Amino acid sequence: MAIYCVTYDLKAPGRNYDEVFDYLKNFTYCKHLESFWLIDTTLTAAQLRDGLKSRVDSNDILFVARLQREWASRNYPCADWLNSEKRNW
Repeated sequence: MAIYCVTYDLKAPGRNYDEVFDYLKNFTYCKHLESFWLIDTTLTAAQLRDGLKSRVDSNDILFVARLQREWASRNYPCADWLNSEKRNW
């Protein structure tokens, strides 16, 4: 299991991206920035990306990266979520 950062730049103005959001909400997650999610899952980065690829347009940008235990933040509401013993590093 791992914690991933998932971020995107969705290019189509006015397009309904509910499928993207619903897909990400299937995981244990924390989201407090506009297009940045923290996802706790057993999937790989490539599997997460592929799950999103079918839900976005071909010109949209996706980035998925595994987060390590060493991180730092300031006033970030997901800090407690990351520090939880429930996280699967």
